[in-house]
Amino acid sequence: MPTVNLNPDGTASNNWTVSSGTAHAVLSDSSTTTFIRTPDQNDSCVLTLDNYSAGGTISSIRFAVSGYTFLTRGGDTDIRVRILNSSGTSLYAENVTLNFNGYVAQDHYGTARTTSDGSSAWTDGDLDGLRLEIDTTPEDPPAASQATVVKAWVEVTYVPAGYANTISGVAPANIGKVNGVATANISKVNGI
Repeated sequence: MPTVNLNPDGTASNNWTVSSGTAHAVLSDSSTTTFIRTPDQNDSCVLTLDNYSAGGTISSIRFAVSGYTFLTRGGDTDIRVRILNSSGTSLYAENVTLNFNGYVAQDHYGTARTTSDGSSAWTDGDLDGLRLEIDTTPEDPPAASQATVVKAWVEVTYVPAGYANTISGVAPANIGKVNGVATANISKVNGI
């Protein structure tokens, strides 16, 4: 199924050190040399995200961050990533371990979440208000080490709009093409 990324488009709050510019700019650019970084426990960065515009039916979302532990000879540090709604209420939270990897950022993905509240499917409106929080609540980075994040986004998996009928017992979510034509480009098959 296709995916689209919701990248940071604003900084709601931040007390991490930013390499240059704003937190949302460095976490959404194409460079791995720009970052947010902190040596302290309980520092937080809250980001607003792009609006969702792909249409179709949203199957799931998951967060992604890319980072490493800085100023260490080895070891790691844990950060927490939370998906928040537009009013700042936490919908989902997971810890991520940032490793020392020769200062090469590693991608970390959260669990794919199929509902916005444990029972309701995601809607365009739910996604348009999402925020992403990255914090060092789980632990204080060891000694002089610093948690470093170079990228952050929310990945949305969706079923494109288009033909939405079961064919020969196969659900529309599992049909990508009919006779070589993408289902997103089909509104009817034989009048149905």
